Amino acid sequence: SIHTNEIIWIRGPLPASVHAISMFRGCTAEQKKQKKIDKNAFIFHIPLLLGDSGYSGEPSKIITTRKGQSVELKKWLGRVKSRQETFFSRVKSFNVMKNRFRHGKRGTKDKMNRHKLCFES
Repeated sequence: SIHTNEIIWIRGPLPASVHAISMFRGCTAEQKKQKKIDKNAFIFHIPLLLGDSGYSGEPSKIITTRKGQSVELKKWLGRVKSRQETFFSRVKSFNVMKNRFRHGKRGTKDKMNRHKLCFES
């Protein structure tokens, strides 16, 4: 959230090979061709979002830094994105995602649900 210190969206867990923009859209390019779109994806639930250049393919939904924007807007976008990157660096520095998650005894789906529960805590 821009105004509070809250995470407003968590998607996954998904394999590392899935790009962030695909998670946002609810499908990969191949899944879109097959009309396998996840309607729970964030794109269907938000009016507008701030993101880095990796999201520039969705200009109607995501504000990214672009040529022609005012210096003040670019500085503000930089501060917002910096806070997000600080969160990501803390997740990395505290080894939140480093080790294999081995909890759960009822198969992969159970393990993925437990991993999600731990990350959201």
